[in-house]
Amino acid sequence: MKTKPTIDERDTEMTMTTIALSKLTHSDANVRQSAPEANPQLMASLLTQGVLQNLVVVPATRGKFEVIAGGRRLSALQALASDKQIPKTYAVPCAVKDKDDDVTAISLSENVQREAMHPADEFEAFAKLIEEGKSVEDVAATFGVTPTVVQRRMALGNVSPAILDQYRIDALNLESVMAFTVCDDHERQLACLKELEHRLWPQAIKHWLLGESVVSNRGIGAFVGQAAYEKAGGAISGDLFAEVSYFSDVDLVMELAEKKLKRAVGKLKKAEPGWMWIELSTAEGSNETGYIQLSPQHVGVPESLAKELAEVDAKIEAWGDFFYDNNGLPDGISTEDEFDAAYEALEQQGNDLQVQVDEYLTFTPEQMQYSGCVVTFDHRGKTVIQRGLARKADMPKCEKATTQNESPAVATHDENSGLSQSLRDDLGNYRKQATKAMLLANTALASDVLIYTLAVQTLSMGHRWTGRNLSTVSIQSERCTTKLDDTEEGRAFEELSAAREALRTDWLKTEDCGERFNSFCALSKREKERIMVYCVADSLCIGIRGSSEDQDVLIEQLGVDFATYWRPSKANYFSRLNKGQLAAQFGELMGEEWLASVDSAKKGVVVETLDERFSVATKDDAATTWLPEQF
Repeated sequence: MKTKPTIDERDTEMTMTTIALSKLTHSDANVRQSAPEANPQLMASLLTQGVLQNLVVVPATRGKFEVIAGGRRLSALQALASDKQIPKTYAVPCAVKDKDDDVTAISLSENVQREAMHPADEFEAFAKLIEEGKSVEDVAATFGVTPTVVQRRMALGNVSPAILDQYRIDALNLESVMAFTVCDDHERQLACLKELEHRLWPQAIKHWLLGESVVSNRGIGAFVGQAAYEKAGGAISGDLFAEVSYFSDVDLVMELAEKKLKRAVGKLKKAEPGWMWIELSTAEGSNETGYIQLSPQHVGVPESLAKELAEVDAKIEAWGDFFYDNNGLPDGISTEDEFDAAYEALEQQGNDLQVQVDEYLTFTPEQMQYSGCVVTFDHRGKTVIQRGLARKADMPKCEKATTQNESPAVATHDENSGLSQSLRDDLGNYRKQATKAMLLANTALASDVLIYTLAVQTLSMGHRWTGRNLSTVSIQSERCTTKLDDTEEGRAFEELSAAREALRTDWLKTEDCGERFNSFCALSKREKERIMVYCVADSLCIGIRGSSEDQDVLIEQLGVDFATYWRPSKANYFSRLNKGQLAAQFGELMGEEWLASVDSAKKGVVVETLDERFSVATKDDAATTWLPEQF
């Protein structure tokens, strides 16, 4: 009995030929049930390189042939013909099978046995094409991608082969390989790989490779500007994947920043000649340490405006009892809906009046005689002028008496945010808790935080905190308590609690100090690391964005994804803003129709719509990642 030939045996029974594209159709026997859409990259490759791999077909009726393997190539060719980039009679290389063959098995073999190219191989192939003399634009056209994609793949292909080998065996992820592209020196890349070892996070890799380089899109780099830096002859390192550049010449950056700040100081001296002194600072952000921040005064406020604001404030305070304690309704108001609308209108009236009054805030000539200004820049690279900073020695005696119990660095209120101090404090605590949780997984950075804190206290001869038996360092738990007492739940709380429970703490039960220390020393290195990381995380000081530059840098290095730890809700955020703030913050997200409805809707309704939107947001909804700017 003659046995049915195997697939491999049948391969020798096929006929190789070319067939006009117009005679080829998709086959129902193809295991890919639906005809695939034309792939732009495949179309570009076929147009420039031709059909490099034949299609497999079987005879059909009316002189046609059905494609049982190569459906993607057929769709791409048909799309090219439809666009009139190739003729409908285009000769397509085909392997013709007998229609009695097991076409399903052939189609399945074609699809299952195909093995995808590893991305590292693709990266190296792109780099090789450029080495062979092809331009970035030619390669982009060949594969139907943008020149930027080619440049990125070329950069990845030019990373040290040893690093790509680590990527192939999943010892490195793609983000870490991307980080290595900021430096094209293979020896330095390998030194970084060896030095960081088990700490090969993207930010750590970039920091190691770039050293003290200045990032171009924030802080002093953004203030100086890439155009000015390049014009002065500064060298630049690029990060194709973050679309950012790094300035290698730090001294040049400082020189250019000082020149720009000096020009700003000169303009300020002409515009405001009454200040005792005006200085520049190349330290980003607040520069109040060592000064007392004077408060501007309301000067020349019209009596009628001041009286109107006082009356509205008094009425708001009186109505507050009704609003919060449900003690009936004020006179002249008959329903709760009417009261809600009136109370909201009253709040808005008070806010509007306060804005008008604050237009008269200024530093008096008397204050200017013993205080000055610091001209610096913020994290966005914008010029910042800090007015009304006084040295203690220059303060009049009467002023010293009223400020002797104040901190030498009084935080200024962010007048632009419009948020209450209570809400700002809570946002800082949410941010603190999430950062603590992220630090748990970063032993090296936790160690840096601890050593840095010790060095600042001891080497700079600053304040010496209450000591301990073996060290003068003092450390205490930083609570993350909010006004709502809602931080004892959620992802960050659970991660911190789990980490605390996993610590080896039996040595703490030893009463004798010497024995307790011996017991601690006997712990394994890993157990000590876990204790150190948890304690540093538990003592971490974090506030809202911009309150401290070193806090923001730490968070950037950690790569904290705050949206996975905290989401805004009716209770913790929406209800704590007025309608104007809600419209300003969520108008773009919610759309024109929602924004148009805000003016006529009650605040409670506006809050409910936001709460509902955020509570049901799906993965692709921008609401899943929205955060206040204070984060």
